Amino acid sequence: MISTEKYDLIFWDFDGVIKESVSVKTDAYVKLFKPHGSDVCKQVKNHHLANGGMSRFDKIPLYLKWVGLEQNDAEVQNYCDKFSRIVKDKVIASEWVPGVQDFLQSNKEKYIFIMVSATPQNEIEEICKKLNLDWVFLKIYGSPASKSKSIKISMFHYEVDASSCVMIGDAQADIDAAQDNDIDFIFRRHSENLKLNINTNIQTIENFNEL
Repeated sequence: MISTEKYDLIFWDFDGVIKESVSVKTDAYVKLFKPHGSDVCKQVKNHHLANGGMSRFDKIPLYLKWVGLEQNDAEVQNYCDKFSRIVKDKVIASEWVPGVQDFLQSNKEKYIFIMVSATPQNEIEEICKKLNLDWVFLKIYGSPASKSKSIKISMFHYEVDASSCVMIGDAQADIDAAQDNDIDFIFRRHSENLKLNINTNIQTIENFNEL
């Protein structure tokens, strides 16, 4: 068991931490670029899985470049809109990470809960509202705000020292954001991030029954 007793503020990623929605987004990227062939789809899938926590606004221009399409603002937004239409309802309908609902509901008065997600701001707010999570988190940060900056702003705003903060995530981008702010990190391991090599001193869980 991992104890969170010493913390006052817990930062949360969403996909793969609160909902089992990583595969939903993997499938959506593959679907978007399926017309460009299986090799491109494999390349897109591998990149997405290796770069969890990276915003779609950074991934999609890269994927458009790979297939020789324009990477202007209008085309990027067009693909981002298509992506959003594919994933939003599926994310909401996806399974909860075991134990997370109970942990959030049982501890909402004990900790300051802040969400830092790479999902666009409006979309993650809508998802949280439909899942009745908007009242659990004192602040919800989505893209284009960076996770690192959102953590820094929150620590300053709530006047919480780094030693009293922890981030729960499932991707290298989450680890980097925590390290940027010198806070502890808990890694949620699942089937989509098994290939990610993390430092052995990072605490790891498979579900929230372990907290």
